[in-house]
Amino acid sequence: MSHQSSKNLDLADSLIVSNPKLNIRLNKIDQLVDWAAFEEILNPIYAAKAGRPSYPILTLFKCLLLQTWYSLSDYALEEALDDRISFRKFVRLSFSQKIPDHSTFSRFRDQLVRLNLKDALFLELDRQLQKLNLIVKKGTLVDATVIEASVSKPNKNSDNSSGTSSKDPDANWTKKRGQFHYGYKAHIGVDQESELIRKLELTPANVHDGEMLKKVITNEEEWVYADKAYDSYKNSLILDEKGIKNGIMMKGSRNNPIGNSEKYCNKILSKYRSAVERIFGTLKRSYEYRRSRYIA
Repeated sequence: MSHQSSKNLDLADSLIVSNPKLNIRLNKIDQLVDWAAFEEILNPIYAAKAGRPSYPILTLFKCLLLQTWYSLSDYALEEALDDRISFRKFVRLSFSQKIPDHSTFSRFRDQLVRLNLKDALFLELDRQLQKLNLIVKKGTLVDATVIEASVSKPNKNSDNSSGTSSKDPDANWTKKRGQFHYGYKAHIGVDQESELIRKLELTPANVHDGEMLKKVITNEEEWVYADKAYDSYKNSLILDEKGIKNGIMMKGSRNNPIGNSEKYCNKILSKYRSAVERIFGTLKRSYEYRRSRYIA
């Protein structure tokens, strides 16, 4: 079975979707992005040799983008595509075509994971953003946030050690502001000027923020800004070896507290790095990414 080809909209579709005010943001994204480059990366996605042609891989990819941007479950995405004209236009599905069902989205997402295409897709997005001069590489803001697991918190083991969930064994425990959380951490590197996410790593929640610095910098930035959790000799050495200026806030200890000059420096650095909090606010408030949506 081959993939269906992406069709041009028929006359009825063209008359309905010609209004540019249907969804200005989606129209702008659709015009700016070179989708052919993403389609080439997605080509390894499997299509069965028998049966009806499957949906175009680019259509399914754009469906998953809508799902992420609008915080939709697989069922809600199916319903939205069936109901919203702007969504159909964005994914290039005419009104004569049947909408993919929730199981199609799930299978497509599984193939993205199995073929390990995430990094290639993310790098392509980064390349296009740079080409459009949306990223200027002055600095990277680094931080991490807790994402609760979608399963219930497991009980303690009989020996009083922290329990794990058989349904989501990759998740783990962490303590933040006196409260225990079970799930994951999203570690991100954000372009200082545009506030676009350039690097993203998801780990169990017990992984320390400071251990992930090397994973979320691009090695192209002039500065790296981060909070005290990243202050270590190891991270200072990483930045020094790469010729990147160190904007990590300094931490003291009970026996070796920081002085007034370090406190003043931290106050200045905090003004730069605090912008990353807006990113987490957008992810959690607008996209409702406070809990993981899927189980590994």
